[in-house]
Amino acid sequence: MLNPNDPNDILSIEKSRNIVKEILDFGTSEKEKIKIIELLCLELEDTEVMKKVMNIIKNNQTEDKKELIL
Repeated sequence: MLNPNDPNDILSIEKSRNIVKEILDFGTSEKEKIKIIELLCLELEDTEVMKKVMNIIKNNQTEDKKELIL
């Protein structure tokens, strides 16, 4: 994880923020943001982190479907 207190990580943090800004400048919807997170998650090398994030996304989608039924 990037540490904002580590001078070596500052440029990477700035790069990450610029990427997020670029995505937001496209005017992405909430669902599109979640899909982007899901697709980026699949690119992670750390499979444990990937599985945890994917579980959160899938649980969120399940909750959304339950609300539609009610």
